[in-house]
Amino acid sequence: MANQSISSACLTALILIGSMFSGAVPLSAQSSLPTFERAAASMMAHPDMAPAQVGISVIDVQSGQVLYAYQDNKSMVTGSTLKALTTATALSVLGPDFRFETRLVASGPVRNGVLEGDLIILGSGDPTLGSDRLRPQDGLDQLMYDWAQILKNQGIREIRGSVIGDDSRYSSQLTPGNWGWEDMGNYYGAGASALNIAENTYRLDFSSSAPGSASTILRTDPEMPIFFINEVVAGPNGSGDNAYIYGAPYTQIRYVRGSIPPYKSLFSIKGSIPDPALFCAKSLEESLKSCGVTVSGPASTFRLRALSGKRQATSVSTLHTHRSAPLSQITQMTNYFSINLYAEALVKEVAAHQGEVATSGDGAAVMKGYWTSRGVSAKGLHPRDGSGLSANNLVTPAQFTGVLRKVDRGNVGVAFRESLPVAGRSGALKNKMRGTAAEGRVRAKSGYISGVRGYVGYVDLPDGRQLAFAFMANYFDGSVGAMSRRWEGLMVKLAEGR
Repeated sequence: MANQSISSACLTALILIGSMFSGAVPLSAQSSLPTFERAAASMMAHPDMAPAQVGISVIDVQSGQVLYAYQDNKSMVTGSTLKALTTATALSVLGPDFRFETRLVASGPVRNGVLEGDLIILGSGDPTLGSDRLRPQDGLDQLMYDWAQILKNQGIREIRGSVIGDDSRYSSQLTPGNWGWEDMGNYYGAGASALNIAENTYRLDFSSSAPGSASTILRTDPEMPIFFINEVVAGPNGSGDNAYIYGAPYTQIRYVRGSIPPYKSLFSIKGSIPDPALFCAKSLEESLKSCGVTVSGPASTFRLRALSGKRQATSVSTLHTHRSAPLSQITQMTNYFSINLYAEALVKEVAAHQGEVATSGDGAAVMKGYWTSRGVSAKGLHPRDGSGLSANNLVTPAQFTGVLRKVDRGNVGVAFRESLPVAGRSGALKNKMRGTAAEGRVRAKSGYISGVRGYVGYVDLPDGRQLAFAFMANYFDGSVGAMSRRWEGLMVKLAEGR
């Protein structure tokens, strides 16, 4: 019987030959990157990749020349790499200097210190409102206090009405219809309202004892009017956070299931606020009262008032305007920390800006239309939200690199590049690829949901050329960490320029 073992060199050669018949385009002689090509072939020969769908696209940003392509026109699930497409769209449509404006308005006159009507918080979709991620002064407690003081300094001592959260700029559908039930109740599944607050999240604190025993819910921070049905148990020794919150937007009942580590006096997870606009209105009402301003009616929202048949105010006067940080900074936070809420708010704002219904689905359709109008192929391009949390988002590697090239050569190219994490330096790549050729020269957005891992971005070669790349893998075996390391290895080989 013939020897059945095959040397690694022979195996690599066979893969390279086979790739030519399965969609791979070898590098041109001018590109001089044979090391990358061999590394890609070797990676795809790993046993964990046998069931996987893999797509790779590498192009020269200046010329548009395709340097390497493997199944680059196959639609693939994106995970959070979709945020690169969303932020590129938002910067291109709205501009890097765009700011969200949240206004405090009065529905009636102010006479002798009395606002004779409602105080309305007019939401614009700002996903950073009440978050201290960008500016410490914008944290929830400080923001509410500042707003209360601004109104008090204008002489308002009494509001003969209610504090109303106006969330009408966007659709009442906070989360896309195709998001999973396991996601929506958790912080990363927080839906985008026209009036967001504190990233629409709260902290849920537990204590636990011996493995297998029931956990105890201690509190929420901030306090939430939610009824929790706690089914969380203490996991085995050495276990981590495996607890999930189940619940839909606008509902006040939450099931909490899974496990947390044993023997913890305090262990916290984060959930999504059921009705951000209502929570924002109640927060301002409490702050006003603590500052000595009386409010006669209960906090509410335009959505709730509409359900009860009450008409919305049509004549209002502005008392204060709160402006967000510029979009260039918001998109950087979106990509650095992969914040789903920010991405969903951006895609809804793009839809609203274009006169469409402000849902994630409509925003995704606008996003597709924008890039296809700029020459990106529509075939196989199927975004469903802005964040990539939906498993129904489909983009090809070639479409990613096509968008990356077009945005880089446009007037928002610098802002977009600076929004992407830098290998070994910042964001999700801060601790990755340090001490390699990729450090400081690769900018990329990573993406992950179950069974999906990818990276899209740019690399600056030693010879001065700039490349755009998209690495996408679906349905691989093995761990996400192992898949990440394979892609990181390819990014290093690409950065070496040989």
